[in-house]
Amino acid sequence: MNAKPQRQRLDPAKRAELILDAALGLFGTSHYSIVTVREIAVACGVNVGLIYHYFENKDHLFRSVLAHSINQIMAGYAASCGSLRDDPLGEIGAWLDIQATIAPTVTRMVKIMADYAALDRRDPEVDSLVAQFYEHERVLIEETLVRGIEDKTYRHVDVAKMSRMIGVYLDGIFHAAESRGENRIAEDIKELRELVLNLLTAPQRALG
Repeated sequence: MNAKPQRQRLDPAKRAELILDAALGLFGTSHYSIVTVREIAVACGVNVGLIYHYFENKDHLFRSVLAHSINQIMAGYAASCGSLRDDPLGEIGAWLDIQATIAPTVTRMVKIMADYAALDRRDPEVDSLVAQFYEHERVLIEETLVRGIEDKTYRHVDVAKMSRMIGVYLDGIFHAAESRGENRIAEDIKELRELVLNLLTAPQRALG
């Protein structure tokens, strides 16, 4: 008689990642305040007690989900930076491209950020995570713009204004996908790429 195959045990890091991915999926489709730990346990096929083994409570899990999604964006961006040689937008292009590549994760992250922002209750750790993410984006874009202006790749632009425009426009793409129910994130990011490149390279064009 053949022995019954044993269920494969995941190492702790993989198990925690499985829980985080399941929680991100639920938080990204329902308001995170109404998602229960039991629903997350069912979604990833573990018991509730195991989730509390990894995370102190639901707030800790929420913070970890946000950090996990941000880390996925950062890791993808770092990996894509190796192929910048032929990209006229350099690091800005890589930042836009990774958000298109992992659009489902970014869409859910933007939604839970928006859900959190609408609450009266604040969590200093969540506020810090959100602020650090957007600060990283701002610095990345501004430093790339400054280098491009200095080496004459880009025309002179208002760096702070251009940086904010790119960030706000990018956020708007994901909010529009959520509110309109349109699956055209990749197309919209491609069009943003073209717009930014035109603004940076068209001679004497005023930003307004």
